[in-house]
Amino acid sequence: MQQELSKYLADLLHQHDRLCVPSLGTFELSHAPALVDQVQGQVNAPSKSVRFNPNLVMDDGVLVEYIQQRLGWSLVQTQRWLQEQVDDIKAGLDRREIIELPGVGRFFRNFENKLQFVAENANFNLNSFGLQAVDGQLIARSVEEKIPAIQKKVPKRAPAAAAPKKDSAILAWLRENYVWVLAGLLAIVLIAVVILYPRTPGTPANQEGIANVPQERLNASPSKSQDEETTAQVPVEEGVEEQANTPSANQDSNTSEPAPPIDTESPTLSPEEHSAVIAVGLFGNPENVARLLERLSKEGYAPISRPEGNNTRVGVSVRYADESELQTALREIKRKYTSSAFVLSRDGREVNER
Repeated sequence: MQQELSKYLADLLHQHDRLCVPSLGTFELSHAPALVDQVQGQVNAPSKSVRFNPNLVMDDGVLVEYIQQRLGWSLVQTQRWLQEQVDDIKAGLDRREIIELPGVGRFFRNFENKLQFVAENANFNLNSFGLQAVDGQLIARSVEEKIPAIQKKVPKRAPAAAAPKKDSAILAWLRENYVWVLAGLLAIVLIAVVILYPRTPGTPANQEGIANVPQERLNASPSKSQDEETTAQVPVEEGVEEQANTPSANQDSNTSEPAPPIDTESPTLSPEEHSAVIAVGLFGNPENVARLLERLSKEGYAPISRPEGNNTRVGVSVRYADESELQTALREIKRKYTSSAFVLSRDGREVNER
């Protein structure tokens, strides 16, 4: 019975921008212009989407008159049949059921016992009804390089005449100041010798670099004596294991176990809830994707990722009972991460709400 009522509603919504269901509410259409989806590379035609206002319950007579004409009933019989349909819908909502109206949408009650309506992805605009999305790629404008003005050719002078003058000037300057040049070179050499080979005051020149070696180390192997000296000079506290210098400790400190994968599976939804995916960013670098997924997971979100061409789309899976909760989550993600975040899908259906 509800399928027959939904068929009448869908037929009238293609002809009227407002349709009242007595004692239930009013369906209203809103115009949506053509949408260019830069992510999918598609252009969607203009459409009209339906929403429900439960506060407008006054009967305008359009639905009753249409059903009366289609079924050939009397006015009283048609009103009684329509009231029975509305009573069945209300009874199902009171039992916390989801009432499906194929081609229009579905009704349910949220946690606050408020009536909610979720429209199907249907286009009620007769001018663009049935038009499919058109694939279209953005045209990248190439920046044209400005052609520099043609410069006048200046005849080159022969360098042979100028070179001897420059060389002769340098040679003349060296002949006049060769004493100062030699003094400077000697000063540089002396400074280098002092810096590279410092000598401790009071140390004889023939004994520089000779260290006093004990008699017991004269005939001992270098490795053995060095190990004994190191052991004698470095005290070890009792009960402390020295694993910092062992190969196994270095290997354990440098090799860490990989981080556990982020669980992006959404929990099971109750009949009153819906799920949506909010797109956060599109990246080509896998490292940026991993960092954003880790950040979203640490801040309490349920991150997801999926490939889009050569790039990776990163988003957040959220649950909501009404549209206000979804919009609140979208505003929070825009404030924390990027103002270009948008709703990518609802209940597994692509919507691309930007």
